[in-house]
Amino acid sequence: MPASSSSQFLSLRDDSIFRLFWRYTLPTIAAMLVTGVYVAIDGMFVGHVIGEKGLAGIILGYPIGSILYAIGAMLGMGASALVSIKLGEQKTDQARQIVGNALTLCLIASVFFCSAGILFGHDILLWIGAEGEILEMASDYLFWYFLLGAFPIISMAFSSLLRNDGQPNRVTLIMIFGGILNIVLDWLLIVVFPYELTGAAIATMLSQAATCLLCLQHFFSDKSSLRFSMDSLKLKWDIVTQILRLGISSLLMYLYLSVVLILHNKAFLWVGSAIHVAAYSIVSYTEAFFYLVFEGIALGIQPITSYNTGAGLKDRVIKVRNIAFATTLIVAAFGLFILYGFPEWVVYLFAGDNQALQPETINGMQRYFWGLPMEGMLLVGATYFQSVNQAKEASILTGGKLIFITLFIFVLAKLFGVNGVWIALPLCSAILTTWMLWTLRKA
Repeated sequence: MPASSSSQFLSLRDDSIFRLFWRYTLPTIAAMLVTGVYVAIDGMFVGHVIGEKGLAGIILGYPIGSILYAIGAMLGMGASALVSIKLGEQKTDQARQIVGNALTLCLIASVFFCSAGILFGHDILLWIGAEGEILEMASDYLFWYFLLGAFPIISMAFSSLLRNDGQPNRVTLIMIFGGILNIVLDWLLIVVFPYELTGAAIATMLSQAATCLLCLQHFFSDKSSLRFSMDSLKLKWDIVTQILRLGISSLLMYLYLSVVLILHNKAFLWVGSAIHVAAYSIVSYTEAFFYLVFEGIALGIQPITSYNTGAGLKDRVIKVRNIAFATTLIVAAFGLFILYGFPEWVVYLFAGDNQALQPETINGMQRYFWGLPMEGMLLVGATYFQSVNQAKEASILTGGKLIFITLFIFVLAKLFGVNGVWIALPLCSAILTTWMLWTLRKA
């Protein structure tokens, strides 16, 4: 192992928890904020250049395509938690084997899921209720998303592994580069060349290709303590099962995000109309910005909690977890101040002075965003369980979200119409946050 990497791993055991928290979370939050900015700008280009139909089309297509991020998160977070635990146990050779197996799994998953997406994406859009021009826009978006879909899977997985190889700042720089590239490509492929949602999809996937290759490059270099070898790429059943067992909660977490978007879209088209889907797209883009900050906190503490779990230092694990929860609540409080204090500004960013869209969006924001603090707590909590090898608790938490939101959204839509759809998610989050806090207190 290179000396610099060895000292970085030892610092996870010996340095001040506060110093470690900021060292790992600040660059990770910065990376996620960049991602949030370019995700938001993606929506702004679509909303201002293409309009309501573009916003409706992208919010119908994106949750189907985001299965790619769910697969990448499962493989990356499962492998990352396992790698950090093995490093904490001073088993570097086993950690290298895990990284190689993660790449092979990413390639296999890419072939399967990208092929399935190209074949069945249009049919899923029909099932949701898309039709006419919006259906065609969303179908074009999904085709290019899945055609180039190997890049987000590998990028998602190996940005996490790169962070666990003691390179949080490098991940941030890569994400910043990818975000800037995505903005430039959005302008080129939506404004200069009016390719509409096809251009939006290609821009996103090309930026993912750049981040993918930059992350992978590190693991082929002599600077990495987890460098690839031909032997490490050969799948070993015990490693594969451990990666999947630890990563399943991340899969469920990202599937939950997709399911939430799909179910909201279907419910809004059932009890409302396309204007409500467009309003929900603005709410989702706004939520994504804060959600990515919460994800930055969760991913930032993962190397610390996993390594110290492997080293048997439980007090350090609990301390960094509590700091993460407190930081999450502070960020959420700031978000609520902005969202409830200046909702018109948020709508204007995405849709300009659209008099039909503004009242529907503001109504949705007021009923939806009171659950923001609990969404942040749940994300950090699920990642914490995963990072300390409590796969059962992590999976119950994320799986429970899938079950509850499915039940809540259609029952409340039936009872209260459009307003019932808006309040389903925060009610679900309130119940699950209560369960999570009870579980943590009991442990």
